[in-house]
Formats: sequence, C-alpha cells, structure tokens
Amino acid sequence: MDYQVLAQIFEEEKNPVEHFYKNHNVVQMESKMLQILQNSHKQLLFLIGEAGVGKSAFLNYFATLSSHVDTIKFDVPFFEPVDFVKTLIIKSDTVVQGHSLVELIEQVSEIYSKKDTVVIIDEAQLLSHSMIETIRILADSKAFWFVLAMHKHESQKLLNEPQFVSRPHKVLEMEQLSFDEAKGFVQSSLKRSDYEYIWPLIEKNFKILYKLSGGNFRDLKKLLHTTFLLVNFALQSGVKKFSSIDRRVIMMAAIENGLIHV
Repeated sequence: MDYQVLAQIFEEEKNPVEHFYKNHNVVQMESKMLQILQNSHKQLLFLIGEAGVGKSAFLNYFATLSSHVDTIKFDVPFFEPVDFVKTLIIKSDTVVQGHSLVELIEQVSEIYSKKDTVVIIDEAQLLSHSMIETIRILADSKAFWFVLAMHKHESQKLLNEPQFVSRPHKVLEMEQLSFDEAKGFVQSSLKRSDYEYIWPLIEKNFKILYKLSGGNFRDLKKLLHTTFLLVNFALQSGVKKFSSIDRRVIMMAAIENGLIHV
C-alpha cells in the first residue's frame, strides 16, 4: 500500500466541504443553529470549543446551507471597522455611499434589514475592541445574525464584554469526538479513498490513537498523517522495525506533534 497517499488523506487542508464528517455533535449543532435562525429574532450566536475541535470545518459546511439564510463568512478577523462595513455593502452588490463609519453603518443596516443574512466570523477572539463595538452596533440594528466562533478558553473574556453581556445572545459549544465518532471518521475517510481494507491494521491501535489525540479532530488527523509518513519513511529507508503501524510509530508521531512531551 502507498503510505504517502494514506498520509495525504488526513492532511489538514484535504477536507473539503463535500467530505465533511457529520458526527452526532455536528448534527445537533446544525439543528440548533437552524432552529434559532428560523424561530428567533436576529441576534448574536457564539460558537465555542477547544482549538482543533472542528469549529472552522463546521462553519465552512454550515455556510453551504443556503436554503434558509444567506451567509457571509470571514476567516481572519484582521480588519478595520470601515473596511468591514464596506465589504458587507459590496457583497450586497451595492455601491458604497459615504465615507464615515456612521454613514456606512446606516447604509449597510438599511440594505440588510430587508434580507436574512448571517455574518460568520471565525477566530473571533482576535477581534479588536473597535471591531467588537462595530459588531455590537450592527447587531443592535437587527439587520444581521452574527456567528462569532472562538476558542473555548478565550471565549469568556469576549462574552464578558459589556457590548455583549447585556444583549440577547446564545452560546453553542462543539465537543470533542467520542471514541465511536473518531472511529467513524477514520473509517469513512479510508473508505472514500478506497483504503478501507487497511482499517483492521489501524483498529488494533485505535485506543492509543484516540487516547493520544484526546478525541480532538485536528490532533487525530495530525497523528494519523504523521504516523503514515513515518511508516513510509521507514519502508523507503529499509528500517524494518518501524515499517508497519504499531504503538512505537504512533508514539513517535505523537512526540513529533507535541502530544507527548519528552
């Protein structure tokens, strides 16, 4: 078998929306968000979770569900309020009018008050104070839904901002993969690439793979990716004792990815 190809299956950037893995937590999250969007007033939604749990992948997937609302997604929140509001106006196929932030907010609020639009901002813990205030003003206009995604351990600081704490909002949390969900993800990934037959070799060591990754979606992919690369290197180098998937190779992969500190 080609371990180089196997490694590529689990590369972080090799997970397009059409291959998005819908575990139980994702199904619940999707249902909750759609229910909120359909039955509640426009407000702020906070999507929190540990780094690597799959928030960004979920948001990319959710942005494709356009049957109920239009979505505008920002992956990196490094922008100034004026540029942010101008971008929203341009995305509505409208000519920007005015120059001051006040004028632009009036224009964008008028445009989107007639639409059902969700503005998704990933890595929201990086937002500047001025951007937080701008989002507060736009949220108060009731022209948008906002989904702000951030790391769980950094979320409390933002949630305690006076701009948000006294306003209607909901907090949704993404969980780590359960043992069975993690197995399902690996099996479906292998099956999609016609490598399902290798699952028995992985299954023998899956308890240690899951334990080392802690059920973290990103860490599990990194661990598998590095494990396959190490086996591939051993085979090419003629190092027989590391030329198959076993606990020793997995432990080395864990050390390489910082999951074990030595």
